[in-house]
Amino acid sequence: GRPLVLCGNSIGGGLSAGASATLGDQVKGLILCNTAGVLEEPAEYAAPRMLVRDATLRGEHAAPFAPVPLFGQPALDAFGAALVAALFPRVPALLDGIYGDRPANADEALAFAITQGACSPGAANVIGSGQKLATNRPLNEVLDGEAGGFGGPVLVPQGMNDKVSGPARASERADAFERLRPGVKVCRLEAGGHCPQDDAPEAVAAAILEFLPAVREYAQGDTSRGRAAESTVGA
Repeated sequence: GRPLVLCGNSIGGGLSAGASATLGDQVKGLILCNTAGVLEEPAEYAAPRMLVRDATLRGEHAAPFAPVPLFGQPALDAFGAALVAALFPRVPALLDGIYGDRPANADEALAFAITQGACSPGAANVIGSGQKLATNRPLNEVLDGEAGGFGGPVLVPQGMNDKVSGPARASERADAFERLRPGVKVCRLEAGGHCPQDDAPEAVAAAILEFLPAVREYAQGDTSRGRAAESTVGA
């Protein structure tokens, strides 16, 4: 079939990266727009004795959820409710900051969609339950084909005017991605913020079009390797 390319922004980028490692040969390319996720300095990163993925599956990490003494889940729900209550009235102002490069994107429809989701009875529980998550796999592991991660081509459209992490941090992340491994291409977008696909859609689209030949080449290489393996088995 056609190559599957995953694309994600912010937390969605971290999820897409993890999915690319899990789906294996089904994914032929990955696009990460100002992605979330732990990214250690490549020159200093040392692969652990056991991958985070494998250690988690074997239960060797500490239990991810340590109940709050005496209160447990209700305390986490209360924390989530307090956070929702604090952020709810600030949604329009926060969007104005995030979309500083293209204020028209921070319209009433977007603010309504976010506040509508925050009104869900389960919103506080979702936020509080974040404390139950297991140890995150660093992107160094997730994007390492030799460590069971995704080893194919990766495009990183990085909005340099990121108001969420800050421009300095955005630049540091871009530098680290460039040093991560061959096959990772960083496209620095000076006019883009935390959501570059919204702030600079033309520039992101152009970068993707330039990136697609690498995806096709990688997909064709996978097909050739698969046929060679089948020939070996048949012999």
